[in-house]
Amino acid sequence: MANDAQPTSVPPQDARELAAELAKLIGEQATPPLLDAVQAATLLNVPQSWVAAEARAGRIPHVRLGRYVRFNRDELIAWCEGRSVGPRSRRREAA
Repeated sequence: MANDAQPTSVPPQDARELAAELAKLIGEQATPPLLDAVQAATLLNVPQSWVAAEARAGRIPHVRLGRYVRFNRDELIAWCEGRSVGPRSRRREAA
C-alpha cells in the first residue's frame, strides 16, 4: 500500500530557525571545545598550577588567545598517551 500522505510545507520563519539551530549544532560538533586550566587539570588529574606552569614552559600542548591559555582536549589526551613508558600489556589473541 502506497503512502498517500502529502508532504507538509514548513513556514519560512520556522525553516530559517531550524537551519540556524542545525548550523549551531554542526559547528559545536565540528570543533572540539577548548578547556581552561581548571578543566585541563581535571582531565589530567593534576593540580591547576602544574598545568599553568607546563603551558608557560611550552611542555604541554596549548593555545594562547591573548592573555588566555586554552587546551584542546583531544591534543592533551594524545600528548598524555604519547608519554606512556614501560611495558604495555598485550591483548590475548583469539584462537
